[in-house]
Amino acid sequence: MVWTGLAAAACALVAVSGVVAVTTGRMLPTLQGRVVRPELWGLGQLVFAAGMATGISLRWWAGSLAMGDAGTAAALVLIVFGCVLQWRAQHPAPR
Repeated sequence: MVWTGLAAAACALVAVSGVVAVTTGRMLPTLQGRVVRPELWGLGQLVFAAGMATGISLRWWAGSLAMGDAGTAAALVLIVFGCVLQWRAQHPAPR
């Protein structure tokens, strides 16, 4: 239960920093030199946090093995898509 609480707190921190990046364009000082598009970075963090939240909540809402497998796949897709968005935020927009 402690690990779930810590994971939920980490998920909330990622989501809050994503909201701040999307709405204001501000990021952590260590990321400011690498990230070209902070709004896209924030969107990637929000998608990543949604994947983390899906993975964390699996233990409560997955009643069957098939539902657990589908939820795990959905969480993995969200986490990977969030990472791809964050990677794309480090490059200029295509013209």
